[in-house]
Amino acid sequence: MRFPVIHVTQLLLLALCSWGEEEFQWTQTDRGSFYYGMFPPGFTWGVGSSAYQTEGAWDKDGKGQSIWDVFTHKKGKTFMNQTADSSCDGYYKVQEDMDLLKELKVSHYRLSISWPRLIPTGIRAESVNEKGIKYYNDLIDVLLENKITPIVTLYHWDLPHTLQEKFGGWQNITMITYFNDYANLCFEKFGDRVKYWITFSNPWSIAVEGYETGEHAPGLKLRGTGVYKAAHHLIKAHAKVWHSYNKHWRSRQNGLVGISLTTEWGEPVDISSQKDIEAAERFVQFNFGWFANTLFNGDYPQIMKEYIGQKSSQQGLGISRLPSFTSQEKAFIKGTSDFLGIGHFTTRYITSRNFRATQGPSYFTDRDLTELVDPKWPEPESKWLYSVPWGFRRLLNFVKTQYGNPMVLVTENGVSEKMLCAQLCDEWRIQYLKGYINEMLKAIKDGVHIQGYTAWSLLDKFEWDEGFSERFGLYYVEFKSKSKPRYPKASVQFYKKIIKANGFPNVREVENWHRISTETCSTTNQLLAAEEQRNAAANLLRLIYDPLTSHMEMVTEIVVPTVCTLCILISAVLLMILLRRKS
Repeated sequence: MRFPVIHVTQLLLLALCSWGEEEFQWTQTDRGSFYYGMFPPGFTWGVGSSAYQTEGAWDKDGKGQSIWDVFTHKKGKTFMNQTADSSCDGYYKVQEDMDLLKELKVSHYRLSISWPRLIPTGIRAESVNEKGIKYYNDLIDVLLENKITPIVTLYHWDLPHTLQEKFGGWQNITMITYFNDYANLCFEKFGDRVKYWITFSNPWSIAVEGYETGEHAPGLKLRGTGVYKAAHHLIKAHAKVWHSYNKHWRSRQNGLVGISLTTEWGEPVDISSQKDIEAAERFVQFNFGWFANTLFNGDYPQIMKEYIGQKSSQQGLGISRLPSFTSQEKAFIKGTSDFLGIGHFTTRYITSRNFRATQGPSYFTDRDLTELVDPKWPEPESKWLYSVPWGFRRLLNFVKTQYGNPMVLVTENGVSEKMLCAQLCDEWRIQYLKGYINEMLKAIKDGVHIQGYTAWSLLDKFEWDEGFSERFGLYYVEFKSKSKPRYPKASVQFYKKIIKANGFPNVREVENWHRISTETCSTTNQLLAAEEQRNAAANLLRLIYDPLTSHMEMVTEIVVPTVCTLCILISAVLLMILLRRKS
């Protein structure tokens, strides 16, 4: 991959040159027709995944437990109590998945490193797992041998459980030190070959779903307080790692360190309503600006400070629930992102709504807004993920005007489906990729500095609290089969064509891609159906021809106790009848 290595001085000059641009126009409503054109030379294409979602091997080769291992092993936390204990078995299928990357002809692959696989307890001074080091060394080497650039995420949600158990995880300021130690181990072991580092993937989700709603590990519901404290420590940890790399590794390794922020776009319901415009801005600032504004401008968005401060005061608190940075911390944090990773999936319409402070502290009521969807939007395959391509362009232009047009890597973009039956002809994903990638092309035409795009994701995988019920993959994984075979969906062919052409040449060619993609999936569907029939037959045979263990268990654990109980009841009834007759 040919991302330019931009040093700090160059980045500062680029930012200074861009500050004179106009502020973002919230009332701009350009949603034009499809644009046929090409991406700039050297634009890079890739796919992504994460360690916990794909690797499996959760307790193998010296790996420690993560908070997600512990969380999913508790009943009621995930769909049908599913876990990622084996998931896609990616730990054992490096070469097989490398073949898929080669088939796609991507130039980069975004992956994450499992912190507990490298440092079982999370504390480097206690132990380092050499087998974990070897696994990632081998993976990186294989990628580079195949001319695929690794973009490596240090933290994609799998905190070592020991750090949660002993210190309370991201509620504790000591995480900054432990994360920095872990990051420096990664720089030391892999930095000679890895040139693109992402500290955190979607810190919004880590904070909100981990410490506010409890939907994700560690499953805490610290309403309106823990969410802000976790984010505060995540931001400081990111800055600490950036400075460590800048001081100790950059001159030798010439890499870049950034962050990946995932956000929805918020559009005012009524563009003539100042209240709706302000509500839409709050939505974006509370989601995206929370982290982006802090890293690029040195502090939380003013609107967050005002609203959370007001609500805190109304709730009788003497201090805002949103922590503050000292002037030294602001200077330390500002400018600590060599590139901005953006994850984006969908859009919401936003309107103003006043929540009473008496309802108690909550991140969601702090924002004073309501999220809506347009009934005219196509019905989503997954209930939350509506396809609204124009929102992507709006978000990218917002980044350009608000943060000095930094170098952007699109680190996550894709669509999922929820289906009981296997479906490889994913027409909706083809339409989604076509629309969103085209809006990204328009944003580049607008002057947004986008260097690369990552489709999410390579494989169907474990989708956190949704288990295996939600599928994002370009490749279908048959999780019921012990061998976890992969099958290409129709979108594989379509994405390959975009990559090869580096854009959308003309109407006829793009329509031809669509036709070829949907035709090829029918054959693969037949192969998958045959595999599913074999699995069903194997399961049936297992039930029929494995009576010795399963039936004996049933006899000893169910039948015998039931018969004994019935005998006792019958005896008691007979005894009662005899006693009545005698009396």
